[in-house]
Amino acid sequence: MRKTVGLLILLLCPSGAMAAGLNAPVNCKVWSSFSSRGSIGETILKEIRKTRSKLSLALYGFNNQVIAEELVKLAGQGIMVRVKVDKDKSLKKRHRRVVRLLREAGISVEAVGRNGKNHNKFVVIDEARVLTGSYNWTLMAEQNWENLLVLDCPELARRYEIEWEKIR
Repeated sequence: MRKTVGLLILLLCPSGAMAAGLNAPVNCKVWSSFSSRGSIGETILKEIRKTRSKLSLALYGFNNQVIAEELVKLAGQGIMVRVKVDKDKSLKKRHRRVVRLLREAGISVEAVGRNGKNHNKFVVIDEARVLTGSYNWTLMAEQNWENLLVLDCPELARRYEIEWEKIR
């Protein structure tokens, strides 16, 4: 179902990032997941269950109750779970339920995107792996043509953590 691919990833960052070394290419182990081959939500569950210390999520849509319950379970095991979701999307009824569930479990959920949309779709796992792609963490996404990349790459994960911190 998943194929390991050697891939050189080049990030194009603003000029200020170049001085910090964020524009340099990195070598990563990459796996792909496609909706044509099964549930991307199941792939996400499998990957986040490997977390040992910290999850940082930046999502546009998030109403998948099964994934939310897994995050609650991980938080209950002492794993730091931090979520940033799109402000407008988080106000919709289905999304509100997930946000409330996470917050009631003590998970930090921040609604962001005051001057635009938080259209991100990524999670950083243990500052070592990144999940990203077209997949919104919604029930509807399971019916769409979607994709997800699993990037086993501490250097790239650090870059995503830096970006996560900037999202407001």
